[in-house]
Amino acid sequence: MNKNDSYLLAITPPKDISEKVDEYIKKYKKHNYSIAPHITIYPPFYIDDVDEDSIILILIEKLKGTKSEEIIIDSIGYFENGSNSNVAYFKPDDNAITYLREISSVCSLALKDHIHDKFADYPSDFKPHMTISSSIPNDIFPEIKSGLTNIKELFKFKIQSVDLYKQHGSSGIWNKVKEANIGT
Repeated sequence: MNKNDSYLLAITPPKDISEKVDEYIKKYKKHNYSIAPHITIYPPFYIDDVDEDSIILILIEKLKGTKSEEIIIDSIGYFENGSNSNVAYFKPDDNAITYLREISSVCSLALKDHIHDKFADYPSDFKPHMTISSSIPNDIFPEIKSGLTNIKELFKFKIQSVDLYKQHGSSGIWNKVKEANIGT
């Protein structure tokens, strides 16, 4: 573990869904980092006083009482930031959002004494989503929105784990390193 390494917690969809989402990411990607399709559960953080294995053991213990559920992602959404950092994403339905917020809360409480956030200005209002494109400049945002207008994808999958992703230094590349099963 390197003190410059950052981590995040995410839900990773099954391979078939990831491949489909990747098609959209390749078409609309505007950001310079690399990570598999995912739904962030806890934003980038640094580990303080434990190692990766300890983080996973803490999460497994806390997620034991959480039931594994199927979620549905059925629409496109946007974060319109107006500052050349707009985002287009696949949006979970209301039931999935409630469930994902529950998982996020459990993870956040479990890790609060062992981590510190990488970004002080990360939005505190957790809005679960699967990013298609981020850091979209204002001048091309309408074009991307227009291209996504008629997309009618329906992704359904059962969440079975929370995954720990790691970014080495400032590489921009995130890799899944461990997972904590839900409800075991």
